[in-house]
This record gives sequence, structure tokens and C-alpha cells, in this order.
Amino acid sequence: MLSTIAESRHEPRSERRRSPHRSARVAALLGALPGGVLVLDSGGAIRDLNAAATELLAGAAPGARLDALLPSSRILAPTTGELVELTGGRFASVTRRPLADGGELVLIADVTPLVRMQRLIARQQRLLTLGELAAGLAHQIRTPLAAALLYASQMTLPDRSAESLARCAQKTAASLRQLDRLVTEMLAFAHGGAEREPVSVSALLEQVAQWVRPVMRDGVTLTIRTEAPKLSVRANASALSSAVMNLAINALQAADGPIAIELLAREGAPGRAQIVVRDDGPGIPSALRGRLFDPFFTTRAGGNGLGLSIVKSVVDAHQGSVELLDTPIGATFVIDLPAETPA
Repeated sequence: MLSTIAESRHEPRSERRRSPHRSARVAALLGALPGGVLVLDSGGAIRDLNAAATELLAGAAPGARLDALLPSSRILAPTTGELVELTGGRFASVTRRPLADGGELVLIADVTPLVRMQRLIARQQRLLTLGELAAGLAHQIRTPLAAALLYASQMTLPDRSAESLARCAQKTAASLRQLDRLVTEMLAFAHGGAEREPVSVSALLEQVAQWVRPVMRDGVTLTIRTEAPKLSVRANASALSSAVMNLAINALQAADGPIAIELLAREGAPGRAQIVVRDDGPGIPSALRGRLFDPFFTTRAGGNGLGLSIVKSVVDAHQGSVELLDTPIGATFVIDLPAETPA
């Protein structure tokens, strides 16, 4: 019996002789347990089991092989054993412990309510992620869309030459194509399916500048500087350039008057690449720095609070980091990424 086996592992023979009623008490306790308890021999056959094990496992009886009763498809969980799906849509956690005689002690617990709750939470999380993705895409496409509208509006002005109209039409089409690529690649990126390839950091900053310059107002200057012309990273170019664009647009929107924005490419620590976005605007109060990357946190009227959270998500997905430096003037963000090793 289970009680006899349990006692043989933990009690000296003399102690068992002094406790004649303990075997019955332990047997009653094991029979009342809600979880299944089985003892297997060295060949994997069931040697003993309690009533809960019989209820959980159809066909469980002394002499039957436990592995034949469990589904072949199992989810390994090192801290809790194995998670298996039983008949009737139930789930059980299976934990095994070796015995001194070469057999095993197996504990089986019905975790169906827990698994169903976890699946419900996962579904709710997917819905939340979908909502954040939709809001994030809306935030990301705003600048290319503004550029397309600007070029399209210039085509309606009187006395435009054919050359000027053709140039505006090309830029409008390019902006719309960029919108299509951005939506497609950001959706793929959110699902982990976006391809990554070596990307020149300098070329990436040039692309960001092309997006930002059409929406710059008077008094705003944008410069690009590189301290490492051959610096590259392995990235999804659309997602990473959109993250850098977000930082530049945030700087642009932070000040009502003139502001200078700089995009810098430089080497960081050995094997690291850095993208720096700095401005000489009003800066960010120290009291707000701890919440900058929180989703939906914003201090700007009409802002959705997603720009910096998207930046952090994209950088994190590239095994990098982003931080706001403590500077006396303006704001300086540094994106640190693994550098691509030349072939």
C-alpha cells in the first residue's frame, strides 16, 4: 500500500513498530487527497495508487503502465513537472520523484481551472496588444501621410510647371508606398515575422530625415552627423527607422519656436552601435523621466502617449536599449544596439 511505501522511505523499522495505527491513518489521508498519487516500479508500471489517481486517469490500475495512460503530447514545465491534457478537456500537472528502489512517486493534480484562466488572460492580452498595435500604427503613419498630403496639395497650386507637377507626383507616390511598406512590415514585426538584414546606420538616418523634413516648420533645423560611416546593425529597417523618426518628431513637437535637431551615428562600447537623437528644446522635467516609456503616458495636449513606448518596444526587440541622458539643455536620447560584424 501507499502508506507502507511512504513509511519505508521516511521511518525506521523501530518507529513503525511503535505506531501500529499510522499505516491506516496515512492510507486514509492519501485516499482523501484531491490530487492523484501513484507509485511506479522500476519498469514504469503502476504498483499502487489512490482514489484520486483512479478518477483522473481512465484505466489507471495496478499493473498498468503510466506512460500508456498519459497523452503523448506534453508541455514540459521544469518547475512544476509536465502539463498534460486529459480526456474531457481537463488538464493535469504531473510531477515525478525517484524512489530508492528505482521506481517513481508520481503526483497528479487537476489544474483545469488554472489553465483555462491562463488561456483567458492570454486571449485578453492578445486583444490588448491588437489595440495597442492599431493605435501604434496610427501614430507611425502620421508623418509619411502628412508628407503625402503636402506634396499632393502642391500639385493643385496654379501655374505649376509640368516638371514640378511630375516631381510632386513622384514624391506623393513614394510617400504612399512608404505607408504601405510601413503597415505591412510593422504588422509582421509585431508577430515576429519581419526579416532583419544588415542596415547602414548612416543610410537609416538619411531615410528618417527624408520623412521628417517635409513636416518641419520655419525655425527648425535638422542635421545628420556620423562618426562611423561604415557602422551597421542587423535590423528590420522600417521598424527601427520609425522608432528613430518618433524621437525626432517628439523633439519637433516639444517646442513652439525654433529648435535644432541632430541625428548622430557613432560607435558605443566594443561591438555596439549607437544612434543619438538630440535637440536644444525645452527638455523633459526630471520628475517625468521615470514614466517616459510607459504606454499612453503623455504631457502634450492631443498626444496619445504611444510614441516613446513604441520606440522602447522596437529597440527591445532588437536586443538594444534606449535611454534619456541627463543634459543641461534640451533632450538627448541614445539608442544602443549590437553592431553588425563585417563579413
